[in-house]
Amino acid sequence: MSFQAQYLRQYSQAYALWKDPKYLAAARNIERYLAAFLKSPDGAFYVSQDADLDHDINGHTYYALSDGERRKLGMPRIDKNLYARENGWAISGLSAYYNVTNDPKVLAIAERAAKWVIDNRALPDGGFRHGEKDRGGPFIGDTLAMGQAFLDLYAATGNRDWLTSAGKAGDFIATFHDEAGGFVTSKTAEGKTGVLARPAKLIDDQVQVVRFMNLLNRYFGNDAYREEAAHAMRYLASASAGMMRPLPGVLLADEELAVEPTHMTIVGHKDDARAKDLHALARALPARYKRLEWLDLREGKLPNPDVEYPDLGEPAAFACSNRICSFPSFNAEELRATVAQMAKLKPVRS
Repeated sequence: MSFQAQYLRQYSQAYALWKDPKYLAAARNIERYLAAFLKSPDGAFYVSQDADLDHDINGHTYYALSDGERRKLGMPRIDKNLYARENGWAISGLSAYYNVTNDPKVLAIAERAAKWVIDNRALPDGGFRHGEKDRGGPFIGDTLAMGQAFLDLYAATGNRDWLTSAGKAGDFIATFHDEAGGFVTSKTAEGKTGVLARPAKLIDDQVQVVRFMNLLNRYFGNDAYREEAAHAMRYLASASAGMMRPLPGVLLADEELAVEPTHMTIVGHKDDARAKDLHALARALPARYKRLEWLDLREGKLPNPDVEYPDLGEPAAFACSNRICSFPSFNAEELRATVAQMAKLKPVRS
């Protein structure tokens, strides 16, 4: 699932950027594979499928055959464990694919998986256990993956319930904070960190903590989230000091912590077709590091009201960079031009 979800997201983003149909076709094939082979009857996603059919027929031989020929021989074994982490990855990948296709079936699949994980893997304090049983856990990776999935669903839908769930996940992740530096990978059931004499602190986990907590700060305006991101970044900086070349994830985390994301806000009723069209366009615009929100004034202010938006009496989209906002855009052509212009503004390190 780690490969499928990652490639689904990357091909979707490649299509958003370059509009080459081959990237959309690649993303579509991965989505079809996930839905056909790795989705459980309850809507959650399985972990993996074996590469080889059996000891006699390896993957190179099997996958060189046509679909019909493969089905006649049988199906490679599927690992039917249902883990929170892998489902979070799948939901994020599907959200990225939905953003460029606007296919409601894809969004429905992603939301159904998220609801299954909430119903079957949630812990009382906002986190998630790995599987049905959580030996040695809970693990930070499960809540990180689901927290990011919630942020992706919030951007895809504008539904504030997903943002609330992301905030609760962030609060749970903060309990993995190690005063000695960084975040530990797992905790005991009693909530004590550092089960081992030297608790594990995976670099990938620290990278994801920085990126996730930083985005939570952008969406909520809560400095506590930013401090957690900075705590993980300080650990990464120390851990990377002896490396010949910094890991790409570390560089991404440092960049995102330092600059404002591309910030787009749709202002309009969520049941207004014109607002829906603007939101769909904003979702499909390429930006690796994006803060996308939908302000329906009937719901009150956004959780981080760092920009005051006027009610113009009709749906409008605003693009902001470094808290400098554009004139309102009322259609697709205007919004594309506005975002392109805002992208030319030099980023300011915060």
